[in-house]
Amino acid sequence: MLPIEFFGQNFHFALNLFAALVFFAISWLYFDAWLVHREKKEIFKWSGFLLLSISFVIHATVIEQSVLGPSIFGDKTEIFTIVFRAFGYLSIIFGQIIDPLQPVPETKGLKLKKEKGKPAALAVLTNFQTFSPLSKILLPFGSLLSGLLYARRVIVGLERHLKPVVFGFLFLTIFEALSLATFFQNSTNPIIFDLVRSFGPVWGVEHLTLLISIVIFGKWGWSYLVTRLQSQLFMIFSTVTLLVFLLTTVSFTFLLMRNVEQESLANLETAANVLDYALVSKRAEISATAESLAANSAAASALMMGDHKSLSTLSEKFIEEKKLPSLIFTDPFGKVIARGEDTDRWGDSISSDPLVKRALIGEASTGVVTREDVLSPVIFIKSAVPVRDSNKNIVGAVLAGLLIDNSFVDGVKNATGLDSAVYAGNVRSATTFLAPDGKHRYIGVKEENPQVKQEVLKEGKTFKGSLNVLNRPLLAVYAPLKDVDNSIVGMLFIGKPLTSILQTAGRSIELTFLVAAVLLVISIIPAYFIAKYLTNQLK
Repeated sequence: MLPIEFFGQNFHFALNLFAALVFFAISWLYFDAWLVHREKKEIFKWSGFLLLSISFVIHATVIEQSVLGPSIFGDKTEIFTIVFRAFGYLSIIFGQIIDPLQPVPETKGLKLKKEKGKPAALAVLTNFQTFSPLSKILLPFGSLLSGLLYARRVIVGLERHLKPVVFGFLFLTIFEALSLATFFQNSTNPIIFDLVRSFGPVWGVEHLTLLISIVIFGKWGWSYLVTRLQSQLFMIFSTVTLLVFLLTTVSFTFLLMRNVEQESLANLETAANVLDYALVSKRAEISATAESLAANSAAASALMMGDHKSLSTLSEKFIEEKKLPSLIFTDPFGKVIARGEDTDRWGDSISSDPLVKRALIGEASTGVVTREDVLSPVIFIKSAVPVRDSNKNIVGAVLAGLLIDNSFVDGVKNATGLDSAVYAGNVRSATTFLAPDGKHRYIGVKEENPQVKQEVLKEGKTFKGSLNVLNRPLLAVYAPLKDVDNSIVGMLFIGKPLTSILQTAGRSIELTFLVAAVLLVISIIPAYFIAKYLTNQLK
């Protein structure tokens, strides 16, 4: 499953290119009208929409840097977008101001019939010496003022055919206003941040209003295109070319993302094997510790004599030196003679423990065991080794335990850079996932994904794929954790944010968008000549 951010970024690209096409079509209509009259004031009527078109082409290539990583152009692309759009609005405003209104005739008792006329446009001419992202706050005012000037032509004058343009600029103004939400993306307020984050609710409404705006503009512009064959053919060829480029670009980025996702899953599976290998190393470590204690002649003598005091002293010292959480000596029948972690608790029997059973029949073994604790179950790696006297007779057993805690998974994260966790059953017992305070861990949380539980805990297979962990989309690998009897007692987890694959492919996606936009602009030239040639042939 590809992240929603991938589809959102492609939707942003497609929507902005369609916006560029619509504004270019309107610009072409005004340019076509200008070719007839050749009045200087008419220049402002097509250049403004042309600048808007260029701004949307540039904006199509702008990536969400919080998701895809830093842009190769820094903030320059966004600045160029602001510059072209600002000049576009200024040109439209200036063109509307210098173009006089149609006078309203005196018509008493006469109902005027609404007629469609040729578009009256707008334009741009102003010199801005410096631009910064803060200039973006002027764009909603530019769009609003452009719409109001068109509304003036509709209400005061007789140009009723411009009414759709008024509504188009209304939604465009809302789009420009919502785009200012990017200024609040660094907010420390979680509610505000969740609303204005990339591809969040405000982003969705922003792009929806842009879609409504270009639909209105597009429908209005098309009603005039159908009256001119060459213009109609030109725009049809341009639209088809746009669709081909969009299909090619989206398909390429989709395949790119799929390859990156598969490669990331393969790397995660390797990392899971590293995690399992780290556990194997811990098993070898605790096994060596238990064997060294079993070979201790003083321990064997104390066991033969049932000397609780000597064994308690020995186990306490060893626990302190080796920093072990658990160390137990038993007699040949599984009765506890000394317990290093709690010297006052002894005399109970642990003969039912599978590891102790094996040790008392002469078989050293190491395995994973779980134990209930206050907040969540805990995972131990335990090793049981038989203790023999000088005649090789078994006089007891030593059971040493090593806790798999947060420090263990932290070590894995430091080595791999990936989040990891250990589960007792389906309950998380150790993890690198931190709470928002940056101190507490998300332990004791159950993994309820049915596919993970079925494949890992029941079938003993390794799961790899995408899922939500703590409401975060992750690429994850779950591997079964087995005890000495090969029964599944838990899981090993390793994962990375799903959006990280976007950052991995971010540079390629940005370059793909840029190349597609440039080629699309260049393709307009042959589209025009083909349309002109076909028109001449029909004549």
